[in-house]
Amino acid sequence: MKIVAFDLETTDLKAMTGRILCASFFPIISLEEAQLRVKLKPKTLRLDTKAFRGQSVIDDSLLAEGIVDVLHQYNCIVTWNGKQFDVPFLNARLAKAGLPAYRPQFHLDLMYYAGGVSMRIGSRKLVNVQKFLGLEEEKTEMKWDTWAKAATGEKEALDEVVEHCEQDVKVLAQAYHKMIGLVANIHA
Repeated sequence: MKIVAFDLETTDLKAMTGRILCASFFPIISLEEAQLRVKLKPKTLRLDTKAFRGQSVIDDSLLAEGIVDVLHQYNCIVTWNGKQFDVPFLNARLAKAGLPAYRPQFHLDLMYYAGGVSMRIGSRKLVNVQKFLGLEEEKTEMKWDTWAKAATGEKEALDEVVEHCEQDVKVLAQAYHKMIGLVANIHA
């Protein structure tokens, strides 16, 4: 089974007024490969890339389509709050572009395992779970102004958003290895 950690970064939490800035993908490898320090780098698709520029500065349709093309290469996606945010946001932007919705074969949203009946860490925020579990990779902090500048297309700000997104999927992949023992079933 091919598994990938997946994350979106957007200009807003609502697809009606927001668009996708970038998406990062990090293949989840076995613990043996991870212990051998197989160095993988996240793959990131970004709105400012020529291949994903739409007809206007707010057209992310080519990016949304590209994201789905990458996701279809995997059997299972692993997200953090992806069932409530990333996939629904992506599907809204696909609908806006007149494209079919993305429905993963399997979707493991690890956020739900950080609280409730699986673990009672005390917070479902990925940064707090990362600290609690003592993960090697760390999330980056972002200033609100950086998000605003990235939304206007400022390259340096978007570079910082991309770095943030890539760190998220690296942290998520490490969290997967620490938390997978809590998962009994994976659904779409």
